[in-house]
Amino acid sequence: MPNGFDEEYLKKMHIHERLFEEKENLILTVGDLGRDQKNTQMLLRALEKIDLGEWKVYLIGPICELFEKYIEDFYMKCPNKKEQVLFTGPIYDKKQLWEYYNKAKVFVLTSKFESFALVLNEAKRFRNYLISTPVGAFRDLCDNGKLGISVSQNADEELAERLNEVILGELEIDVYNDYDVTSLSWERMVERIKI
Repeated sequence: MPNGFDEEYLKKMHIHERLFEEKENLILTVGDLGRDQKNTQMLLRALEKIDLGEWKVYLIGPICELFEKYIEDFYMKCPNKKEQVLFTGPIYDKKQLWEYYNKAKVFVLTSKFESFALVLNEAKRFRNYLISTPVGAFRDLCDNGKLGISVSQNADEELAERLNEVILGELEIDVYNDYDVTSLSWERMVERIKI
């Protein structure tokens, strides 16, 4: 059984779920930034290659000490992106974290490996278009390409191309019109098992 989403907890948070047209031009990633497994370097290398236009990228999570130099080098190469590529640090407050998912249109995961990748499930719940390396449950979560697209491991150029297509409006990312995100809830999953 896949990981579920706690709909009851979401209701208690009183988060106004945004429709696509209410979302911001925001690309999000969440995880232990800079750890070898998470391969955050791939995302930064891709971001070096593109013009973000009116988009922002938020990277949420603890930052490994060795990665701080990588971030510094990124901003040295791309000083114009200091206001567009933003590191928040870890966000442990679930409501605050979910508000970022809620605002975002796109979620990116560049991991080398994952077990399930719970962050993809959270991103899907908040109707983020998924761009990920083929790890964890990505293939199932993106509904075989309907809700997202896979990029190869360490393929900076390929990721840059996909992100550029998003920014230029060449990739359809408003894809959740016919998808019931509450189907991800624990309750609905248990119902399916009972049947």
